[in-house]
Amino acid sequence: MVTLAGRAKLAALVVFSGVGLSGCLMKSPPPAVFTDYATNVQIAQVLAAGCPNVAVDQAGMGAGARELGTALRAEGYTPEDISAFPDTLDVGAIQASTQAYLTQNGIDPQDSTTVCPVAKREIDNNTAIAAFLDAV
Repeated sequence: MVTLAGRAKLAALVVFSGVGLSGCLMKSPPPAVFTDYATNVQIAQVLAAGCPNVAVDQAGMGAGARELGTALRAEGYTPEDISAFPDTLDVGAIQASTQAYLTQNGIDPQDSTTVCPVAKREIDNNTAIAAFLDAV
């Protein structure tokens, strides 16, 4: 079973899996937009794991990663900066944000009757989280 911490790191690594790490990594925290992306991916993964009618949209994750990379480069971040961001994520903050989302929405990740309606609402409202979900 993958923990929330593992999912947060995985979500961040998915963003730029094709970019190699440089020898000199930036150690400052990533910009909020990167952390928000990783948090939304993690929430989407929790919803998909808890609802049999929803799956993670791999194409959506790829498209989101490309858009995020373009936006970050436009803000002046180098590919080396961006590839270092997963290593500097505050996983605890991502876990806390994910847990807050679950609590605010009355979700028990092990109970599909609490997960599926929220996943459907996200998809219906075309939210940032829905960009990473597919109805199946």
